[in-house]
Amino acid sequence: MNKKKLSLALGILSMNLLLMSGSVVGAAIAAISKSFPQEPISKVQMLSSIPQLGQLIATLLFTWLTYKMTRKNIGVVSVAIVAVSGLLPVFYNSSLNIILACMIALGFGLGLISNVGPVLLQEHFDGEERAAVMGWAVGFNNLGMMGFTAIGGVLGSTNWQNLFWVYGAAILILVVVLVLVPKDRKLSEEEVSNQRSISFGKTVKSLNGYVYVMLIVTFVTSVTSLCLMIFMANQSILLASKGNGTAYTAMVTALGNVGGICTAFGLKYIRKITKTDTMAWGFVAFALSYICIVFFNNPALHIAGNMFSGMGIVMVNATIPFELSILANHQQFPVAIAMNTLISSLAGFAAPMLLAATKISAGANSYFAGIAISGLMAVVLLIIRLGNRIEKKSGEVASNVQNEKVQEA
Repeated sequence: MNKKKLSLALGILSMNLLLMSGSVVGAAIAAISKSFPQEPISKVQMLSSIPQLGQLIATLLFTWLTYKMTRKNIGVVSVAIVAVSGLLPVFYNSSLNIILACMIALGFGLGLISNVGPVLLQEHFDGEERAAVMGWAVGFNNLGMMGFTAIGGVLGSTNWQNLFWVYGAAILILVVVLVLVPKDRKLSEEEVSNQRSISFGKTVKSLNGYVYVMLIVTFVTSVTSLCLMIFMANQSILLASKGNGTAYTAMVTALGNVGGICTAFGLKYIRKITKTDTMAWGFVAFALSYICIVFFNNPALHIAGNMFSGMGIVMVNATIPFELSILANHQQFPVAIAMNTLISSLAGFAAPMLLAATKISAGANSYFAGIAISGLMAVVLLIIRLGNRIEKKSGEVASNVQNEKVQEA
């Protein structure tokens, strides 16, 4: 990859540094609740979850926005929304309702970023380069989460209002996007008219059947991680039962993050080994992560378990948008990626209900369920060779995209 492509990738992926920033406020819930003693604690806790509402709204509007604005402009607007909504509570923090409204707006901006990022990567990268940068995207997510959490914690240590200064970083990211991401062509009135004539329903019907298979994988992946009460939450319970405290859990988790980051930036080389079965081996990594934690009481294996968890997240979550980008052309992909994001959100809502219905308790039982689900997914994907089937479609879709570009020219 040449320097021009690297700078372009940096410009697009810089937005991903913000994607996990919505969770930063969670560290200050206790302090915020003391400032609003008249408000129920459940309402204060919504500060951590309510950004998901904004993300859901953004996902539902994203496809429509692609008809109104260029991809770059959507990215610029989304980062600007994050900057403004994130910084407002620094100055207007006397009302919890105002802060909640800011968090919804923040979620809206993050929702746009999560949708437009893969679309921009599809627009500017092809083949293994695209697979590599989509892997980097997950790495940027992790780096952003670590950076925002650490800096936000320092800023808010004396006064929780100062925590929101961390969103000043969005202004720097906005400049990076403006400078490094090239201006894409605005649709002509005739093209907009033609695209409007193609209804959302027709576009959905025109999607390759394997797109829906990938959406099912997204749902299973999301439900797996969320139904298990999140890897970290169950890990804390399990490690505590083995006589390990909070500091120990934090230590093995922090060291384990290296596995996810290294996998993200080395996905190009991992794919040379796993080839079209990268996603299946991602589920194998998930299963190994649960095994290392639940069956052993060894620091090295606990760190390895966290590394396997990070590896699985990258290998699955980076492969899904890459394979969707193979299956969908430039017109269909915004719809496909929005559907993928929507399915992920719905899985999050469904997870607690499924958890209650199956009566899977937190801790060891959740990990046993995780081993079973991850192992089953890996076996099914390896048997049906889903990745191989999908990537065989790449030539057909690439040919259609090339024809589109020729017609546009």
